Amino acid sequence: MAYFSNGTAGEVFDAQCMKCKYGQKRCPILSVQYRYNYDAVNNATATAILDKLVKNNGTCMMYAMDPEGFSEQRQSEKLF
Repeated sequence: MAYFSNGTAGEVFDAQCMKCKYGQKRCPILSVQYRYNYDAVNNATATAILDKLVKNNGTCMMYAMDPEGFSEQRQSEKLF
């Protein structure tokens, strides 16, 4: 569920969001992470869903699937 017990895990997540190919808008993964993180603690289904999206070490699973593709997309946006 990506309950970040320390600042480092949160920084990892934030750093990936800054490189995200979806731009400056808040993506659904980021939105549900921030909205439902604390609420999911006592809800096994919600916890399982959030665990699939963001790992406890701060890794966004969308970003983990293609980190180079995410970085390349953001770099090309900066050129324009």
